[in-house]
Amino acid sequence: RREDLHNNEHQIFIAPHWVVGAISNAKWGGVKIRDVLQYCGMDVDAMSLGKLEDPKIKHLQFESYDTDETGFCYGNSIPIESAVDALGEAMFAFEMNDEPLPRDHGFPVRVIAPGHVGNCQAKWLHKVIVSDKESSKPWKQKSYRGFAPDINFEEDLSHWPPKRLDQAPIALFQPVTSLVCNPPQNSLMGAKDLSEITVKGVAWSGGGRGIERVDVSIDGGKSWTAAELYKPVEQKMNRQWAWTQFSKTLKLPEEVRERLARGEQVSLDITSKAMNSDFNLQPETMEPYWNARGVCINHWYHVKTKLDPNREPNSIQHDNSEIEFANTPSGGKFAQPWDAHGFTTDPKHQTNPRAHIEPEASHF
Repeated sequence: RREDLHNNEHQIFIAPHWVVGAISNAKWGGVKIRDVLQYCGMDVDAMSLGKLEDPKIKHLQFESYDTDETGFCYGNSIPIESAVDALGEAMFAFEMNDEPLPRDHGFPVRVIAPGHVGNCQAKWLHKVIVSDKESSKPWKQKSYRGFAPDINFEEDLSHWPPKRLDQAPIALFQPVTSLVCNPPQNSLMGAKDLSEITVKGVAWSGGGRGIERVDVSIDGGKSWTAAELYKPVEQKMNRQWAWTQFSKTLKLPEEVRERLARGEQVSLDITSKAMNSDFNLQPETMEPYWNARGVCINHWYHVKTKLDPNREPNSIQHDNSEIEFANTPSGGKFAQPWDAHGFTTDPKHQTNPRAHIEPEASHF
């Protein structure tokens, strides 16, 4: 959802500029991380029960085979509590949907830390380090911190570290979120003799919190009604790792039906808001929690759909008359081509990324 935060007033200088975000759901197979640690001699049962505390064992760091353009290998970490928790289900995965792990998903082995943010799920795993410190990699220490709304990239983050790093916690869990998948964004839907519309989507919350309700709206949030929820697998309290699907068939308002009967096209603003088991709800807008890294974005996602009474009911095609991403303040168009990393207009950031090759690059 970073693209929502990138406009003329605020700019996000970090890739990628997600529009609706990145979310998927899969069945993972592998070995529990706690079992591997136990095999290596760690008393994971005593640690998970709080009977054993070792100041040298606070975090589990991961390093991957993939590198950035300077040869710096990817790395991240999770708290040791997440690794040894008997109910946490963190694993070294080598299967995805009952098949060997695909190369683009981290073959031969990757980390799956359920409930944690995506950057904790290191792919192409190379090394595991038990440490008293978090990973020192930039993807842990820099990229996913939640800064205050008055912190911006040019004045505060272009040089590291900023003055008050203590006020920018590292994201470990995502807030509750949902998105409408059907109808798709910027769709032209056939509405001949149509009297109702079905809205479908997915919802999720970090930290294993479950989805208790999803409300949907076809008038931009002026009125709401609860959707039906579908949870494909049974999940225990605070271990609800998978997404929840939602669906609701709504009657079109009388005004909309009258306009369709007159042969007019009608635009709908379809949105959703989820509530998790802590009764946290998605906020309406992003302004109160705008942050320079664009992390933990979960305000209402709006889907623009146009009903056409001259087309067969429920037929769907892309509406080329609309901007590509109707949800974004920038109109779905980047101010500068993103393949140039956003720095082309600022000469002081013109540097050669390979001018400094990291020493560890020689190991790969």
